[in-house]
Amino acid sequence: MSEAQTVPCEVSKKKVIGLLPCSGACNVGMMTTRCVIDMIDTYDNINFVCALGLPLGIPNIINNAKKSEYHIALNGCEVECATKALKSANIEADTVIVVTKDFEIKKNKQFRSLEGQKELEDRVEQIINQIL
Repeated sequence: MSEAQTVPCEVSKKKVIGLLPCSGACNVGMMTTRCVIDMIDTYDNINFVCALGLPLGIPNIINNAKKSEYHIALNGCEVECATKALKSANIEADTVIVVTKDFEIKKNKQFRSLEGQKELEDRVEQIINQIL
């Protein structure tokens, strides 16, 4: 009887992708938050980055954001709060999405609106898959 040979297996390390929603008080802001939650449910390498804690200088939130190897700023509108929040912690967004501009969706107070949700999630998934 011969001894079984062990073959070294390659361990793949997925890049940690930081998703930062603007979470603004409007339809497109809520859309960015729902998108991040859906990506967390789909992928095991997503880091939900807190947009509010970065400019407030909260050390644990900044350290959590810096664990990500790639950052996607999900902005609801042209104010680009998510992008600015990252910059406040000296982190550059690798990809910037602006829902109102990129998907031509008007900003309004219909917080539960799902208009454009699938398109946003498809775009973010495409970016994630390109990174991986």
